[in-house]
Amino acid sequence: MNALALKSVVAEASRGNALGAYFTETRFELMRMVRNPGVAIPVLAMPFALYALFALVIAGEAIDKDANLGVFLFFAFSLMAVTMPALFATGVTLALEREMGLLRLKRAQPAPPASWVVAKIVSGLVLAVLAYAPVLILALAAGKLALGAGQVAALSGALLVGTIPFCALGLMIGSLVKGTAASSYALLLYLPGCYLSGMFFPMPRSMDWQASIWPQFHVKEFAMHLAGITPHKEPLAIAIAIMLGYTVLFAGVTIWRLSRKG
Repeated sequence: MNALALKSVVAEASRGNALGAYFTETRFELMRMVRNPGVAIPVLAMPFALYALFALVIAGEAIDKDANLGVFLFFAFSLMAVTMPALFATGVTLALEREMGLLRLKRAQPAPPASWVVAKIVSGLVLAVLAYAPVLILALAAGKLALGAGQVAALSGALLVGTIPFCALGLMIGSLVKGTAASSYALLLYLPGCYLSGMFFPMPRSMDWQASIWPQFHVKEFAMHLAGITPHKEPLAIAIAIMLGYTVLFAGVTIWRLSRKG
């Protein structure tokens, strides 16, 4: 009886230590990202500043006449707000850690092997919320968002779910390139998708064939379905399947690359 009780206590202590390791890794990862001006300022301030410029200054009067334009601009810069931290924060930090040999050090520590992966994904999600919240608050305060409370909640949840493929993409970039080049490669993959997916402006029908290549397109379709915003260009099931497929693909490449050389 005493032996069983001892085993139970040891198992419970082990679970507590594992959870503590995940929490500690996540806390320090988030602190490092927020304290890094090269990461925090662009990904947190840029979407808010651009939305304020376009929605309030440039297109403010047009939005008052056409509420759909306000929804379109809010959606575009909200998608930018949640995907930039997921991609750039995770990718750049992983690449720097690989270059400095920190991954080898972490593997030698008595911590769960997946703790650093979970820490980067959770930190990316937290930064996404911090970047998205000011855009949402400004849109509601300025009266530039003609959506109901339920639609806003559904859209917000869908956008946060949509950050997961970009977290996986960031990890893949960070596992493949050097720290000094990670942000450049991330921009090279991210910016064309913002424009060619129809995220910032509608694309002509002759360009529809390439829109589905970009993850931004499928996150946009997924969020529009859940928020009840029309029109849609692909069914909800296909958007979910492709988002999941991209996540598995990017994660698989990351695992393969890091298993060969940290």
